[in-house]
Amino acid sequence: MILSFRWLGYLVLLTVCLGGMFAIERVNNRDSWPQLGFDAAPNGPSVEPSSIKFTGKSALITPARSGDRFRVRFTPGNGKPSAVFSFKGLDLSDRLGLAVDINNLGHQMVRVFGQLNDNIWVAGYVLAQPGGDCTLYILLKRDRFSPSYLESYFKGMNGIPWNQMKLWPEAIIDPSSVNQLKVFLVSPSQEVELQVEHIRAFGSSKPADESVLSSEFSPFVDRYGQCKYKEWPGKVHSDEDIRAGAETEERDLSRYTAPAGLDQYGGWVSGPRLRASGHFRVEKHEGKWWLVDPEGRLFWSNGIDCVRFDESTKVEGRERYFEFPAPSGNFLARNLKIKYGNEWRSAAAELVHRRLRSWGINTIGAWSDREIFLKRRTPYTVIFDSPADIEPESEAWIGDFRRQFTEARSWMNDDPWCLGFFVGNEMHQSKDPHWWELYYRRVGALAKETLPNKLYLGSRLDFHEFPDSPAQQVEIVRHAAMYCDIVSFNLYRYTLEDFHLPNGIDRPAIIGEFHFGGLDRDPLHTKLRSVVNQTQRTETYRYYLTTALKNPAIVGAHWFQLYDQPSTGRYDGENYQIGFLDICDLPYPETVSSSREIGRKLFTIRREK
Repeated sequence: MILSFRWLGYLVLLTVCLGGMFAIERVNNRDSWPQLGFDAAPNGPSVEPSSIKFTGKSALITPARSGDRFRVRFTPGNGKPSAVFSFKGLDLSDRLGLAVDINNLGHQMVRVFGQLNDNIWVAGYVLAQPGGDCTLYILLKRDRFSPSYLESYFKGMNGIPWNQMKLWPEAIIDPSSVNQLKVFLVSPSQEVELQVEHIRAFGSSKPADESVLSSEFSPFVDRYGQCKYKEWPGKVHSDEDIRAGAETEERDLSRYTAPAGLDQYGGWVSGPRLRASGHFRVEKHEGKWWLVDPEGRLFWSNGIDCVRFDESTKVEGRERYFEFPAPSGNFLARNLKIKYGNEWRSAAAELVHRRLRSWGINTIGAWSDREIFLKRRTPYTVIFDSPADIEPESEAWIGDFRRQFTEARSWMNDDPWCLGFFVGNEMHQSKDPHWWELYYRRVGALAKETLPNKLYLGSRLDFHEFPDSPAQQVEIVRHAAMYCDIVSFNLYRYTLEDFHLPNGIDRPAIIGEFHFGGLDRDPLHTKLRSVVNQTQRTETYRYYLTTALKNPAIVGAHWFQLYDQPSTGRYDGENYQIGFLDICDLPYPETVSSSREIGRKLFTIRREK
């Protein structure tokens, strides 16, 4: 018996030692695991441009280049004057992107934009203070993950650990052949002189070896739907963290209830009072288009899309991803139940309206939960989906819309809280302006017949560079303006300074979607407009809305969307850091602070000359 215990002791000791060795090996392996978030290291070396050219008449270089430094002058004017640096093709397959240092030699703050290989989606910007140095970072977006084994391991995800991000073919470049950097301004109002220097690759997107990935990496999503191998301020580690978040937010909402001086709809009480119709309508007042709320108050639609709780991720076939899969793949719903109990859906729906008012947001945008917006505490918009096989001449096609509109009439047409409705989203059925003329004419006529009290808001055209668009798109906008009460666009860009409707068109416009995402939080993709962190996201959000408010044609802009998408992707792989709230129902304090600032100044900014 003594011998047995002795050998048992040896066995335990051996097990502990081997376990410790294995633990050390795992830790060592983890050194090659994802370094998530924005990290500029490694940084460099510098790239030697082989040529420089200028677009537009307003970009000059003075004096000649000095080493890897280039002095560039931009003169005031419309458009996007640029300096284009070409160089031998770089292989950035294992890098996060390209960076360039900017020295603002002038006396005014300026926003400097950049893009790679003349692709509008592989872009970035930096706010250059007068007399100061800063760095413009441009994050890569690619058509496939590298190396190829990542494709099979991370199925159904557009963004993966190691900061690799995929998009559709038109929105990416080949990371193995980057050969051009464009540095440009948007409609500069004054002369700008910059020193551009030290163009270089930055960051790493090199993943762990396939053997390590297959044996040790999973599960990489925790019980709350968060990436395990990443930390950030406010990350949830326990149920108590979620419940504590509710207490913290309650104190915050009690302190910041709503911007002052608004009526029940969010209209401007101290501003001019126009004709009250009992519904939302549009009117041009003192040279600017406005929405007018049911009480006759001036209104500008500061909105947010997808106010709902049902976005889920696929679990079947991907069980190894998850530490503890949520029912139906809906981690948000499980976290909301932890936070608010069995009646979470009702509690969360009530809270939405308090949150929006506190954040200075006055409209629930498209694809939102009917149960939420029919509480009639926040103005809302509705969207009707168009089928893929639209035939504007077909009676069967228009009959389908008649049925949809007629059904909605019973709860929508007489509801003063309903601002209006979109029909379709980013439709690509035809490039022929005549096709579109018939489409808008027939839908517009049906809208006025069946839903006469509601504004027809168009089809959310995804002409992201408008008015720098092909002639066919300009004509399509002209047709939309003929038959829609408001022409709608989804405009994913950093600024609206250069947006205007075609010459001769005097109609209001609304932005159906825009957003910005960073890599310093979870999920793992920035989507269409990248920023380097939440600080830049806050500044960009504030500036985008300010440029929208100052545009006399624009009567609203809606952020896409309320919550972050699932870290492992929704049905189509989108897993983007684009929410006001994360997967644990915790607000992003930086974004909320910026939103409140805009909400307080909304009508002051709009009235500025």
